[in-house]
Amino acid sequence: MNFISSLHNNINIPLLWYLNSFTQNETISTIVYTMADAPIFLLPIFLLVYWFYFQSKKDVDGKKKLLFIFYSAIIAIVISSMIQIFVDIDRPEKSLEWAWKLILDHIPDASFPSDHASVGIAFLSSLFLFWFYKAGLIIFPFFIVMLISRVAGWVHWPLDILAGSIVWIISSFIVYKSQNLTIFKKINWCILKIASYFKL
Repeated sequence: MNFISSLHNNINIPLLWYLNSFTQNETISTIVYTMADAPIFLLPIFLLVYWFYFQSKKDVDGKKKLLFIFYSAIIAIVISSMIQIFVDIDRPEKSLEWAWKLILDHIPDASFPSDHASVGIAFLSSLFLFWFYKAGLIIFPFFIVMLISRVAGWVHWPLDILAGSIVWIISSFIVYKSQNLTIFKKINWCILKIASYFKL
């Protein structure tokens, strides 16, 4: 048995079954159904609300921080997409046909790594890196529930989530450590210039 098969049999399958077993409770099943996707929308909501807040305060530096948080999420998506080109792993609902219940339908094809984990945790980590501590602490539990729900709802294997979380470390720190690069300064200047034309 190779290393990947060992991880799959000893971590992926048992942990997925364990988390899914809780969904036999209808209340938990409803929570999983809702929370598997809903928290990801906190990202655009946060960016929009704070953008208008910084606009009202004429705080350009605040807007730049928001742009860097957005870049972290974009880089996380790019890294995940590149990995998915070379790594093809079926989702639990395809591999485990004997699943007692599928809570979520219309699951996309790519499973590894989890895009929700990549984007969500990249966003969350960027909140702390760019000094949005209070917002980060408020959003943190929602994102944790989201990631657990995606395993409990048979959308992802546990290791899909773990790999996605590793991607956030890479993407968020790449942006944080590169924020003074000329290319980022030019992109920010263009975006802020365009936004100013629309009074944003």
